[in-house]
Amino acid sequence: MPHVLPFKQVDVFTAELYKGNPVAVTNCMGIDESEVTTEQLQAIATWTNLSETTFLFKPTEPGCDYKLRIFTPKNELPFAGHPTVGSCKAFIEFTGTKKEKIVQQCGLGHIELSVTDDQKISFKAGKTIVEDISDDVAKAYEATMGIKSIERPRLLKVGPNWVVFLVKDSDEVLKIDADFAAMSALDLDNDHTGVIVGGLKTGCTTGDAYEIRAFAPSIKVPEDPVCGSGTLSFLRYLNEINQYKEPKNLHITQGARVGRNGNLYCKIDTKSDGNADYYVGGYAIAIVNGTITL
Repeated sequence: MPHVLPFKQVDVFTAELYKGNPVAVTNCMGIDESEVTTEQLQAIATWTNLSETTFLFKPTEPGCDYKLRIFTPKNELPFAGHPTVGSCKAFIEFTGTKKEKIVQQCGLGHIELSVTDDQKISFKAGKTIVEDISDDVAKAYEATMGIKSIERPRLLKVGPNWVVFLVKDSDEVLKIDADFAAMSALDLDNDHTGVIVGGLKTGCTTGDAYEIRAFAPSIKVPEDPVCGSGTLSFLRYLNEINQYKEPKNLHITQGARVGRNGNLYCKIDTKSDGNADYYVGGYAIAIVNGTITL
């Protein structure tokens, strides 16, 4: 028998209607996960045709509030940023919870989220891996975007595998017109999710405001309007090349080229031993509220 389940579409990393990045969230906590198949979940994600679609299930590990499964139109992901924030917002509204600390179970492990009184939701990064990429691959990616990175690009594995580039400033970021076919071929050849490009906000003298863009054509997301995991990758990359000695708050904006105005409030929390924790957060608005048949 089909299940008719609560459903929301949440606009993420925005406090302004229709200016963030939407995620479709289905509340499956009233059924057993064994009652549905991965193929069914993937079919819904392909149908919604958003960059990500998620499904909330009852947690299967102690200490977690829910289990989250995340799908692009093409495949399942172990973690993604804007779906994590948007799904947490949906969970709060589905359940009426008023907790300040929420723990998400997902393919990457346990993700800690905090919720402020004004409903800003932030997640603490899980495990991240930084790897070099070859000069040939880096130059090939640069050719797809017509850019030259001012620092050596790196591969950041944060669930998705993002190749991160830093250019001179936000003007350079915003003028990119990428060759998506060539970029997609590079992603597929190298098992990369896509590309993150960032630059310091033009005119910023404090070094704490950046514009970034996220491209993932190989998973049918040519440009993700506002990307949480991409932002996390960018934060980790900045710390890799700059080695922040003290905790640093950063404001990252995304989406200007695709008519959005995403705002992410981030922190690189450097510890006395030189390691750091990374936090990415923002606001979210549930715009569509209804049911979906699964």
